Amino acid sequence: MSTSTTTTANGYYSTPGQILDEEFLQPLGISRYRLAKAIGVGETAIGEIVNGKRRISTAMAWRLSKALGTTAEFWSNLQNDYDLLTFDPTSLGDIRPLVTA
Repeated sequence: MSTSTTTTANGYYSTPGQILDEEFLQPLGISRYRLAKAIGVGETAIGEIVNGKRRISTAMAWRLSKALGTTAEFWSNLQNDYDLLTFDPTSLGDIRPLVTA
């Protein structure tokens, strides 16, 4: 099982939801419905995570860790890594440094 965001030659980054689906749910034969019921959330929430339409929150990271035998940090780090790798810093505009090295 992967411990970091997967990249391909074309710069594509796997979402945390893809990793959830491809490295946990499918290999372990766990349906989205079964996972949702086990962790006390709606199936829609799991579907949105898998489809990259919802982030993994801190609470969800804890829920996934308990159900799948991982750590909350694993899921939080996947989400954080993905967010940093896919963020467009040019969207911030011109920010001048307040501190110089």
